[in-house]
Amino acid sequence: MLRLLTKTRNLRSLLPVAGVRGYAQNLPKGGSVKKSQDEEPISNEPIKFFGSQAASWRARDTRSGGSDEALWYQPYVISASLAIFLVYFCVLREESDIDRRLEGNLYDHVSGLEEVQLTVNYRYNKEHGLDTKEQEKRLTELGVDLRQLDAQLAAQ
Repeated sequence: MLRLLTKTRNLRSLLPVAGVRGYAQNLPKGGSVKKSQDEEPISNEPIKFFGSQAASWRARDTRSGGSDEALWYQPYVISASLAIFLVYFCVLREESDIDRRLEGNLYDHVSGLEEVQLTVNYRYNKEHGLDTKEQEKRLTELGVDLRQLDAQLAAQ
């Protein structure tokens, strides 16, 4: 990473840099960009860890996400807001047509869903040696041929 940064720094010193909107910056009259004298020379020595600020950094400082300062009344405000929300949606709100539609059975709203669900349950119970009497009874009521279903299961 350090080498990449040093290469881009060297590259920037050789080429004129484009501005924010893509316009070329004005170069000095000589046409070249001069290095500022306060830049440190680039060295290939490893960066020292011990004695740096990174050595004294603790992982819990990163995990905590900052200071643990919370307002003293924050839990009360959250609890009151949640209580008001629940009272409104569970007690005060009138029932709408959407609520009435959601009360019904899902199989009534989606055609073919019950048959697919029963078939999946039947195959699972057959593969794992579980009882399939309830699934067989309901599949027969829906008009599914169990022999054909068993043939498909054996073919897999």
